[in-house]
Amino acid sequence: MKLEMHEFCKHATVPCGFADSDGEIKANAKMIDFLGLNKDAPEMVTLLEKIRTEKSPFFVIINLVSDFKQSPTVWQFHFLPFFGHDKKYLGTFFHAHEFLFLSPLEYVDGIQPYAVTTEKPSKLFTAKEWGVLFLTLHRLSSKEIARRLNISRLTVESHLKAIYRKTNLHSAFQLRALGKSKGFDRYIPAEFIHKGRGFVKMGGYCG
Repeated sequence: MKLEMHEFCKHATVPCGFADSDGEIKANAKMIDFLGLNKDAPEMVTLLEKIRTEKSPFFVIINLVSDFKQSPTVWQFHFLPFFGHDKKYLGTFFHAHEFLFLSPLEYVDGIQPYAVTTEKPSKLFTAKEWGVLFLTLHRLSSKEIARRLNISRLTVESHLKAIYRKTNLHSAFQLRALGKSKGFDRYIPAEFIHKGRGFVKMGGYCG
């Protein structure tokens, strides 16, 4: 099994690897580059430990560098453990791909899955305004946004006023329309990913 998986990974066209039952990781060139670029990231340290210890299928969405010339992007890692006929653990196969998003309504409308980004689409807003805008585009009320960001409702409304002023708009409906036309709806603040960071089992959550 070990040799077959190593051979498979070596010729795969996506970043992938195999962690055997002893915890030794073998990966193809694309995954080695990926792991090397992010070796000092706390998220990667936790991820590698999870690869070696988790014995059930899981996936994780994580913000990582895939090219040293570019900013971090959002990736999804999938992990699939293998067991022999005697239920003995043989190792875990894992691979990564750019995280693609699609809401149920977008699926109904025939839209293709698209990549999300942590790179701000514009310099028009401050970091705090981008956070409020992100949650507004996802139809949260000022009260809900305040709770999520741990700020007052007045502060949220102050940020919204600045956003409306900068865009010369007057309603959340207009803001959502602008967001779609400018690609703002494909942006997610990196700190939101870190806040929700975790490992998701197939069929459940494991913290």
